[in-house]
This record gives sequence, C-alpha cells and structure tokens, in this order.
Amino acid sequence: MKIHQSAVAGTFESSDLFVEVEPQPQFSLSVTSSATQFRDAVETQVRNILTKLHIENGQWRVTDSGALDCIIAARVETAALRGAELSALNWEEM
Repeated sequence: MKIHQSAVAGTFESSDLFVEVEPQPQFSLSVTSSATQFRDAVETQVRNILTKLHIENGQWRVTDSGALDCIIAARVETAALRGAELSALNWEEM
C-alpha cells in the first residue's frame, strides 16, 4: 500500500491516538506518548500494523494519549486507508 495524500485519524482526547501521515518517498515514524513508559510499546505496535499493511512510504507522526491496542490498530489502519485513497482493507491478508 502506498501513501498518496495527507491523512489523519483519531483525536488528542484521553485514551485515544492521533495519527498523521504525509506522502514522501521514504518511510519515517515518530511517536510521542503522554505515558513515556509506553512509547516503545506503542511504536512497536504501529510498526507491526504498518508492516502488515505493506506500508513503505510516508512521514508518520503518532501522538498517544493512553490508547488501548485496539484503538491504536483502528487509528493506524484508518490513516493508512485515507492516505492510500482506499475504501477497504483486504482482511484476508491481515
């Protein structure tokens, strides 16, 4: 999946995750978290999701406000779909 346009998903509310992606040829990811002890775990989960989606480009910025794993997955998948201009994931590949 290739990122073609800028996209966002989520909010800055407590227990949520805000994801921004902008198209660029290379892949980059920055993660900030309100609970610094969980930043590495959030980054690992985001990277795993992007790997499953075969994302190889884009500048990704993730701001965590204490989101659960299911919220992290939903927000990252939504931003990826919006950025790739797709309307659905191929769930069989996930």
